[in-house]
Amino acid sequence: MVGVTSNRLLVDGVHRDWLRRKYVKALLHHAGVACVILPTIDAEDAGVQAAPAIMRALDGLVLTGDESNIDPAVLRAPVSYPGVDQQEVDGAIRDRPRDRLAAGAIESAIALGMPILGICRGLQELNVYFGGTLHSSLAEWSQGSGQIHAEKPELPRDRQYDVAHNVRICQDGALFPIARAIEAQVNSLHNQGIEKLATALRPEAWAPDGLVEAASVIGAPTLQIGVQWHPEWHVSTDLLSKQLFTAFGEACVAYAKQKKQ
Repeated sequence: MVGVTSNRLLVDGVHRDWLRRKYVKALLHHAGVACVILPTIDAEDAGVQAAPAIMRALDGLVLTGDESNIDPAVLRAPVSYPGVDQQEVDGAIRDRPRDRLAAGAIESAIALGMPILGICRGLQELNVYFGGTLHSSLAEWSQGSGQIHAEKPELPRDRQYDVAHNVRICQDGALFPIARAIEAQVNSLHNQGIEKLATALRPEAWAPDGLVEAASVIGAPTLQIGVQWHPEWHVSTDLLSKQLFTAFGEACVAYAKQKKQ
């Protein structure tokens, strides 16, 4: 049973937590795990220590993707940041309730030594949590990078998740035994990306422009990894996506068994 991070949606002044079902389906059918949707956290609730109790009942954590950018100040200090309700959520610009959720969930998962799978924004959350930095815009960093990594709004939604570029995989890391290859083809739909990799993370894969596309937690007792692409979208037909979800599921099963000992 794994926790899956939700996002905040604000419509007509009403706050809602939401999650794309692609993650739930991929985890159910290819990782073999049940899902618990983790709710986002408002500023006034950041001091309530609910996350540790929830996380102790789980066997893994999935940090999902989302269009919103990370607010590093909130993710690194969710309790001390006061926030203003009107500025908390702004479409694809910010989602501070999600930042607070990610901070608490990652802290608990690391403390418990449980499996973590970060996807797109989830990889960036891991990097920021451990002290790394992000490019605010890949298009501003490099014109070519902006083109190969950006969402393709002119295509149908399903086709936007087709292969966009290759990644080079580190042969002595945690991803290589899963992928069993030194190169793979991945999709790409993100505006931000890793600028400085946190010292607690090990690079696992790189895009042709040198951007870190996957990273794992150094010294982790189990699989704790994040990828910049979206393996959940075409998992039924893409081999690497299947392998990644299968490996995560196996790590969660092993963790659950260890808890019972």
